[in-house]
Amino acid sequence: MGQIAHKQGGLRAKHVPQRTCIACRRTDAKRGLIRLVRTPEGRIEVDTTGKRNGRGAYLCHDPACWDAAIKRRALERSLRVEPLTPENQRDLLAYSRGLTAAEAHGADTNTAEELPHAVRV
Repeated sequence: MGQIAHKQGGLRAKHVPQRTCIACRRTDAKRGLIRLVRTPEGRIEVDTTGKRNGRGAYLCHDPACWDAAIKRRALERSLRVEPLTPENQRDLLAYSRGLTAAEAHGADTNTAEELPHAVRV
């Protein structure tokens, strides 16, 4: 005479994964932040799908967070990479400014045509 488990309370709320911005430490839904991933080849790339293989870190859409992450070397610590070259830093800052420009024009921030997605280490 086994026990039968009954659902109580009706529908459950869908689980929303939470992630933390490495610069400002603000917690938000996974889809609300931008994921940067270190690939097995050692490159840093923006992961628009959130599913790519490799070590990941998350940043807000705020350019100030991108500036802080680069200035305080939070990106290098989180992704466990060698220090970024000036060219890499420039590419990341250009990407963050592209986010600002795309949002100001009401464009989708995930379109590949407007924003560079690969930053090499």
